[in-house]
Amino acid sequence: MSFNSNMRSVILVLPALLLLAACSGAGHAPAAGAGNAASSSAPAASPGAHVVTINNFKFQPADLTVKAGDTVEWKNEDIVPHSATDKGVFDSGGIAKGGSWQWVATKPGTYYYICTLHPNMKGRLVVQ
Repeated sequence: MSFNSNMRSVILVLPALLLLAACSGAGHAPAAGAGNAASSSAPAASPGAHVVTINNFKFQPADLTVKAGDTVEWKNEDIVPHSATDKGVFDSGGIAKGGSWQWVATKPGTYYYICTLHPNMKGRLVVQ
């Protein structure tokens, strides 16, 4: 068989293989964790779950309103440890770089918290 015959066989078979591969997943649910690029970049928060990101020595969002029973998670994406502390109410202790801490907001009220390691960092949490 010559090179031209081999190339002709590849050219004739390749489209059929591509069509077969494209059709093989039709009608099947995506695998767990599968999704398109837009939805896979950040997981959707569960109802009643809220995230405060710590970055550039700031709580983001600095103001957050949640319902009693909701969970608030502080994620430290900064280069140094931080904390989330409202003295006498909650205290995360040091949250390491890349770490996180959660608190369940059980009692309605307005809570003003700081980073005890960097007291200029302030946040407000309203629990309804």
